[in-house]
Amino acid sequence: MIGLLKTVRGWIGITAICVFLPVANLIQMVSLVLLPFSRRAFMRFNMGVNQTFCRLVGNVAIFCGNKLVLTGDQPRHENVIAFGNHQSMIDIIMLWRWTAPLGLAGWIRWFAKYELKFVPGLGWGMQFLNTLFVKRDWSKDADSVRATFAKLRESKLPAWLVIFPEGTRLKPDKLKSSQDYARRKGLPVMNRVMIPRGKGFHASLQGMDGIMNAVYDLTFKYEGDIPGLYSFFTKGGCIVHLHSVRYDITEVPRRERDLNAWLMERFLEKDRILSQS
Repeated sequence: MIGLLKTVRGWIGITAICVFLPVANLIQMVSLVLLPFSRRAFMRFNMGVNQTFCRLVGNVAIFCGNKLVLTGDQPRHENVIAFGNHQSMIDIIMLWRWTAPLGLAGWIRWFAKYELKFVPGLGWGMQFLNTLFVKRDWSKDADSVRATFAKLRESKLPAWLVIFPEGTRLKPDKLKSSQDYARRKGLPVMNRVMIPRGKGFHASLQGMDGIMNAVYDLTFKYEGDIPGLYSFFTKGGCIVHLHSVRYDITEVPRRERDLNAWLMERFLEKDRILSQS
């Protein structure tokens, strides 16, 4: 009986999200009338839509019996580049849960796979938010990424740019490939995270130079196995720890080689944290 009630509760939450998505897309389409008059007004409007959606999803996650445990530095109203390890789509939901109460979730911009651009609902909505869609080939992505950064700078709107430097979600085969690469290159071999890729991070610091206040290092850790999205909502009981360390922008190296070394140190620390019981 309890299991049935949890499933019903989960489907109520899922239904609320699925109903809101097309409504949000429709509202975003209507917002196009603002674009010829003010890109800033257009962007601010869509940030409000994004804030509402993120808050809804974060609240549904908690309503369905999941829990977010926070440690470290708390978010501030400032321009930020945030990076973290990536194990599941649940990471993103919990990031929304963390930032939404302070009104920051609507500020979030992402590096996202190019294919997501065409996903109904979520992908369509991301196109209205200056999402940085990438094909993981810097020679092809560089111009579009620079153009998106230019739009963000010109808008003079607040921004939280979120990056997952591992490039993809952690899976056994991808972890093994990362470990093999580390051995070949004489790099540290990690067991809970993959070797971070520094190009996107370096490009972000360059693209947001002069308007970025801080860098946040986020570590997501799950108690027990990581559930799939369906069981996350229909069973609940998932406990996610989010540890945040804030670095003032003056503390972060700017030369690409130094930045890569700094980023590697952050991921080595994540590996230590995630290896602890």
